[in-house]
Amino acid sequence: MRKQYLVYFILVFGIVATAYGGFTLIYHLNHGNGLNVLALVLFILGVIALGLFFTLYIITFFSSKKKKEEPVVQVKEETPAVEEVKESKPEPKRQPKKTEKEEYVSRNNRSSVYESIYDVSTIYIKQVGYGPIMRVDGNRILDMRNNTYYRIEGGLVKQEGYGPQFEIRGNQIKNAFGGYLYELSGSNINKVYGGFYASISGHYITLYDLSIKYEMTGQLSKNQILAVSALLFGRY
Repeated sequence: MRKQYLVYFILVFGIVATAYGGFTLIYHLNHGNGLNVLALVLFILGVIALGLFFTLYIITFFSSKKKKEEPVVQVKEETPAVEEVKESKPEPKRQPKKTEKEEYVSRNNRSSVYESIYDVSTIYIKQVGYGPIMRVDGNRILDMRNNTYYRIEGGLVKQEGYGPQFEIRGNQIKNAFGGYLYELSGSNINKVYGGFYASISGHYITLYDLSIKYEMTGQLSKNQILAVSALLFGRY
């Protein structure tokens, strides 16, 4: 932009200096005043400025014309070929087989279905407001009300020293040589022939009429719950 202004300045200066110098020289010569040196200098400078302007103009004109005539070569960038790498599908990782205890915990989180496994830790059954009344050690149950031990063996609940007292069939428990007593249905304990009797919520067992509430210090399996229910609620 400054270069363009300089060119225009040279043009204007050349025109003004040439015109003023030439006019002054002619004026003085016509009136017999002799040669005016300042007018001559201005005239010469004006001519030089005009000559310089036309020189720059011609150079610029041909330079721009040459640029227009030159073909624009577009350089096409070649994209390097990328070899397709076939991704081998990773073999599906085998999930380690869950232990009985892990399977129980997983299923218990989804629903209230209790598996027939036995936690080796000691779990107490407490009647709220009174204290412990039962202790569960794996498949062994102590009824602390009468200091009697029971053992769960397969589908039988045996009183130690006396033999089978109850029989577990699926989600139900019955007298060893009699009728059915209780069954697990979701989070409910039902009498087989009497309907809803108690509910299980978290670590609590509550009777249907809310009259008695029991607290478990741990999680019991299905067979343990059925055995404890028969001992807690009786044979009716």
